[in-house]
Amino acid sequence: MMDWHTHKPSAYGGYLCSVVREDWDFVAAEHGMIPCFGIHPWYAGGVSVAQTAYDLDEYLSRFPQAQVGETGLDATPRHRDALEAQTLLLQVHLGAAFRHERLVHLHGAGAWSRLLELLRQREKTGTLPSVLLHAWNGSHEMAREFLDLGAVFSVGVRELSHPDAAARYARIPADKLHAESDDDPDSFPRAVALLALLRRDIA
Repeated sequence: MMDWHTHKPSAYGGYLCSVVREDWDFVAAEHGMIPCFGIHPWYAGGVSVAQTAYDLDEYLSRFPQAQVGETGLDATPRHRDALEAQTLLLQVHLGAAFRHERLVHLHGAGAWSRLLELLRQREKTGTLPSVLLHAWNGSHEMAREFLDLGAVFSVGVRELSHPDAAARYARIPADKLHAESDDDPDSFPRAVALLALLRRDIA
C-alpha cells in the first residue's frame, strides 16, 4: 500500500509530486518517497518551455527512480485563459516521460476531454508515455477511453466521498484505481478505507 499522489511526504511512501520548479530538489531529497518532477498547470504562465525541457531531462537522468508530475491541463474558469501555455508545458513533460520511460501524473480539472485528445494524438505517433490521472472524477465512459490508452487513476477522500463515486469507479479494474492523499497525507488511510468499502459494495 502506498500513496499514489501526494505533495507532502507520507508515512506510507509513494509518489511525491512537485508543483513548481523550485520543489524539485525537495522532492528528490525525501527518503522513502518516489520523486516526481513537474510544473503544475496552475503555474504554467511565464515558465520557460525550453529551460523546463532541459532541466527535466537532466533531473530524470540524475534520478532514475523519479517519475514526472504534476503536470496537465486545467480549464476551470480561473485557469482556462492559460490553456495554450499549459499545453506547451504539458507536451514537454509528456515528451520527457516518453524518452525516459517514466510515469506522468496528470491533472485534468475541466479538461479531461482535451487531455484525452492530446494523449490519443501521442498514441497515434507512438510517443505516449505511461500516465496516471490524478483526482479522477470523469464519467465511466471516458474512463474506458483512458483505460484503452493504458492509463491508471488515483482518487482521494474528496472524489470517493462524492455521491456519484460508485457510478464513476465501479467498473474501473482494481489494479487501475489507487488511493491518494493529494495535499493532505493524513487523509490517506481514510481514502484507502473508502476505496475498499466501494469495492466491497460493488463486488
